[in-house]
Amino acid sequence: MQNFSEIISGQELAVSAGVSPVDDLAVDLDAKSTGVCPVCGGSGFILRMDGQAEVCRCYAQRRFQQACRAARLQPALQRMTFANFDLANYPGNISVPEAKGRTCYQLAQTALGKTRDCCAAVIAGQNPRGLLLVGQVGSGKTHLAAAAANYLLYCRQRVLFLVVPDFLDELRGAFNGAEDQVRRLQEQAKRVKVLILDDLGSHNFSDWTRGVLFSILNYRMNECLTTISTTNLDIASLQEYLGVRSISRLLSLCEPCLLASDRDIRLKGLEKQ
Repeated sequence: MQNFSEIISGQELAVSAGVSPVDDLAVDLDAKSTGVCPVCGGSGFILRMDGQAEVCRCYAQRRFQQACRAARLQPALQRMTFANFDLANYPGNISVPEAKGRTCYQLAQTALGKTRDCCAAVIAGQNPRGLLLVGQVGSGKTHLAAAAANYLLYCRQRVLFLVVPDFLDELRGAFNGAEDQVRRLQEQAKRVKVLILDDLGSHNFSDWTRGVLFSILNYRMNECLTTISTTNLDIASLQEYLGVRSISRLLSLCEPCLLASDRDIRLKGLEKQ
């Protein structure tokens, strides 16, 4: 019989090799365990009738939840996967002028494909250029960014998901006795394998917070570290808030990728309930 460490090592090898497709976890991510696992009794593994042991499904779920907490991925975002990114939300008969006449559906299909390709390259051990997902509020940018985080975390990649307004609030907390905590977060944002910056927009940037963001982007550009960002501003407006030096580094790190929809997708979801 295998011991538990051998079982776990085998499972992690299978995940890193791509044996467990992340999209199949869409159901698991929607189900929250409310107590001790009825299958394994909380031990994390199951003894089969033939005397062999296998990892219980709940172990992967617990490990995934721990990884999400470390990555600062909020519970609502943990339900977002590539499988439930619904292309039906994007009309195929509405052209987008700023995208040379491509339709909402074509743009969404392209954004989904590029995000998946970026994640696949990370899992393969590469440091691909990331994406800057651009679009109006409710166009699905955060869904794709969170889906990327979920995919990568399940495949045991190091990810940090920062909601930029919240991150800026934490930076301001450095003036209230939280200097060490903020400094650690800044260093993590610089060095983590994949950084996701959600809702990079028209916030109340001070010279200091703008400088912190520049430092993070500059380090990641020099180290060729993958970065995914979302914004509801166009590039010119974003430059006004971040400054020329930061936008230059952001575009070096991230390929702009437009999303558009005829309506706020979040409101569409509420109407279906």
